[in-house]
Amino acid sequence: MSASDKKPLVPSSHISIKIKSQDDICVYFRIKRDVELRTMMHAYSAKVGQQMSCFRFHFDGVRIKPYHTPNELELEDGDEIDALVEQTAGFSHSHPILTT
Repeated sequence: MSASDKKPLVPSSHISIKIKSQDDICVYFRIKRDVELRTMMHAYSAKVGQQMSCFRFHFDGVRIKPYHTPNELELEDGDEIDALVEQTAGFSHSHPILTT
């Protein structure tokens, strides 16, 4: 087959994405480029047995909102999204305040 017989590569309407947790657990998804990432975030949360509100999803240091699409974030096939556990800082009333 000559070079002129080959078909040009047509971008796929789907991409494969890996979501990686802080403890190195990876979950793979194949999603459409123009669909909101909300569906994938819900599926990941269900897979790990937590509510979606327990996680913050980041790509290249940018927080992903549920309404973002792969096209908006310029995600490519094989990209990795970080799933970080929401941490809440607070004050505990059970510890006495030390004064000197």
